[in-house]
Amino acid sequence: MRRQSAAAIDTTNCDREAIHIPGAILPHGAMLAVNPATLLIEQLAGDTAGLLGRDAAALAGAHLSALFSAAQINRLQLSMQNYSLSRPRHLLDPMMRVMAERPIDASVHLSGDVLVIEVEDADLANRHAVDPLACVQDMIDGLGDTPDLQACCQFAAERVRSVTGYDRVMVYRFMPDGSGWVYAECRQDRLTPFLDLHYPASDIPKQARALYLNSWLRLITEVDYTPAPLQPPVNPRTGSPLDMSFATLRDVSAVHREYLRNMGVDASMSISIIVAGELWGLISCHHCTPRRLPRHLRAVCELFGSMFSLQLEARLRAEQLEMRLLSREALAKIMQSLAQEDDYAAGLISQRQALVDYIAAGGLALRAGESRGGIAIRVNHGVTMLGDTPDDDQISALTDWLTQKMENFEGVFATDRLSEIFPPAKAYTNVAAGLLAVSVSREPRDFILWFRPEVVQTVRWGGDPDKPVTVGPNGIRLTPRKSFEAWTETVAGRSSPWSLSDNDAAFDLRVSLLEIVLRRIDAAARERLRAWQQEQLLMAELDHRVKNTLANIQAIVSQTSRSATSLEGFTEGLDRRIRSMSRAHSLLTKSRWEAVSLKTLILEELDAYKSSSANFALVGTDVMLEPKAALALSLAIHELATNAAKFGSLSVAGGRVDINWQLDTVGGLNLVWQESGGPPVKTPKMRGFGSTLIERALAMETGGRPTLAFEPAGVKCTIALPASAVHKAVGTSIAVTIEHKAPVVPAVPVIADPRILIVEDSALVVMVLEDVMAGLGWEVVGPALRLVDALVLARDGSFDAALLDINLHGEMSWDVAAILQDRNIPFIFTTGYDSGTVLPPRFEKAWVLGKPYKSADIVSALQTLLR
Repeated sequence: MRRQSAAAIDTTNCDREAIHIPGAILPHGAMLAVNPATLLIEQLAGDTAGLLGRDAAALAGAHLSALFSAAQINRLQLSMQNYSLSRPRHLLDPMMRVMAERPIDASVHLSGDVLVIEVEDADLANRHAVDPLACVQDMIDGLGDTPDLQACCQFAAERVRSVTGYDRVMVYRFMPDGSGWVYAECRQDRLTPFLDLHYPASDIPKQARALYLNSWLRLITEVDYTPAPLQPPVNPRTGSPLDMSFATLRDVSAVHREYLRNMGVDASMSISIIVAGELWGLISCHHCTPRRLPRHLRAVCELFGSMFSLQLEARLRAEQLEMRLLSREALAKIMQSLAQEDDYAAGLISQRQALVDYIAAGGLALRAGESRGGIAIRVNHGVTMLGDTPDDDQISALTDWLTQKMENFEGVFATDRLSEIFPPAKAYTNVAAGLLAVSVSREPRDFILWFRPEVVQTVRWGGDPDKPVTVGPNGIRLTPRKSFEAWTETVAGRSSPWSLSDNDAAFDLRVSLLEIVLRRIDAAARERLRAWQQEQLLMAELDHRVKNTLANIQAIVSQTSRSATSLEGFTEGLDRRIRSMSRAHSLLTKSRWEAVSLKTLILEELDAYKSSSANFALVGTDVMLEPKAALALSLAIHELATNAAKFGSLSVAGGRVDINWQLDTVGGLNLVWQESGGPPVKTPKMRGFGSTLIERALAMETGGRPTLAFEPAGVKCTIALPASAVHKAVGTSIAVTIEHKAPVVPAVPVIADPRILIVEDSALVVMVLEDVMAGLGWEVVGPALRLVDALVLARDGSFDAALLDINLHGEMSWDVAAILQDRNIPFIFTTGYDSGTVLPPRFEKAWVLGKPYKSADIVSALQTLLR
């Protein structure tokens, strides 16, 4: 074991270092802290003379017009008006160039009530500066084809190194105890490999991890430098030091620089890997000499980190789903056998071998002579054992302890180090170092216990992980270790860990057994068999649909990136197309994926244009479309409407779109989209992804024949769908005209600076909502990510309205809504569910926003709610 004297060291000193207010920046750039209302420069740092042509003395207290042109200042003001700027927004050269001969890249963000402008040299010679989107496409191409998780991470390390040119690129994975593991590595041959080394949790303090979760990328251009101090150190208007949490040029902690110096690293970059709102790991880049990565390449790496995180999350979820399906199949067999038993206790005992196999070695290959562990079943005060287990008295003492603890663990308890939390277990770590316990009665007195024996492990650390304490001018602080040679530690008293799939399987077993306790076994047998068969079909169908949806999204990402001309254009196009898919999926969900009304589908797609300057007319006999045809046609209608809004009849006042359809003699559908009253139409020289979706994807998905004609009077699209795409004809003739109505400008809320309670279990969604509220100048209460926290805020909090996610980690928020209703506080439900099927009668008239939603939808709904 590691020497125990280190246990007395307080490793939280690093956790308390105020790295977000360093008071200085990296010296190669320049920073201006500006009053956003007056545009007066309040603080500044760095090489202003070299990058901006004016020294600090000339700029202190000056107006931005002394430095930037009117057009550049207007661009800054528009950014403040149109974006929250809670995170840096890139302004690449030549947007903010001051001196003709000095190309610079800039970024702007808001830190509280201070506008932060950062500038640094631009590298226009870099080959990726011309087409950064092509670079992203090259980086992600092939990512989804990797065979397993480790290969996927290795692929990412290799692609990042090929683009950035760092000496070493690692995928650094965080473990459950907070330590890190080098999971994949790509390096120069001359460097010592770090692959498979572990690093203690204290190497990356808590506040650093929080910043990694909020910012996708962190760059250190060189370790040995003299920081450029911010002058004056304290903002004269706010009276506080500048919070540089999101600043690109933020000075680096002296402890971290010493750590890198001891590793022989002179420059580094970290890209966050965020899975399900948690920091899963980092793509960590090291260089042995100073290295500055151009800002456009950093933007490429940020986007790659985001897309890699999504790919990783999809892969992990797919693996978990596969394991869940396998365990459900085994559970169904156990339940079928158990249902035939009249005596519950006897039935459990008769299934002890099946229960051993149900959760045996966690999918790990057993070494020669290694025990599979054992199982103990305690029901009705009797204990039955199989395999290697503690004795009767030891199990009785253990279950007595579990009875007291189980109420905190929702019926399932798992640990791979039992003796550390239940000291009597030290006597039998050879058979029960690990424990997975399931309470199988309404009161936590009866248990099924799985045991795993001790597995002595040798862990390779990147140097001795115990940090020495030194006394210096600032008192006691931790000093980074100087040696990073592989250092081994022997770990005893622990078993192989229980996986998430093991815990899921134990929870499923508990639920199934409690159902038997509450119902007669013979009735449960028939019902369980039927439910199992239905579940198998549903899970198989769900698996199929999820994978198809992921494949479609991946294809849309790829195609959209090829046709986009900018990062913003890529983001906007991808957002619109995914929302179109979401609307079609919602319609299909309401019909249980049987069919969708053509009229409803078209009206859903045109809903966004009700307040535009154009008119629509729909004429035809309503028909129900098959799911696949509905999804394909919805994307085609979306692309036609989007093109009309940008370039066609919907882009001018008085423009019109006529949509007519009819069934042909063999049951097929003929639909015509005709635009008129718009600008003269010219045939485009190149066809974009939208045209491809209409002409090729629709034909391949449905077997139909779409024809797109760019007639001078207006675009005309004729779509012929075969009879196989039509579910049935409703027979109702439709003649719908949507006339232009002047948009209703939401009234300013009666309440000044309202406080909004946010109840949402997705960290990424919370961050978006916080940005929206900050942009409006409204105050966020919370956020509450779990039901227990939401209930406290609902009862005791002071706020004017609330946004409630319906499902909070599997718990419904009805109790929170009831409290708000009793307090007469207005609220809006947000959900991915179909509100018509999930809302209780008490809330059937409540306002519901379906996910995914746009920020504008939230703003409009809240403004209406607060009138």
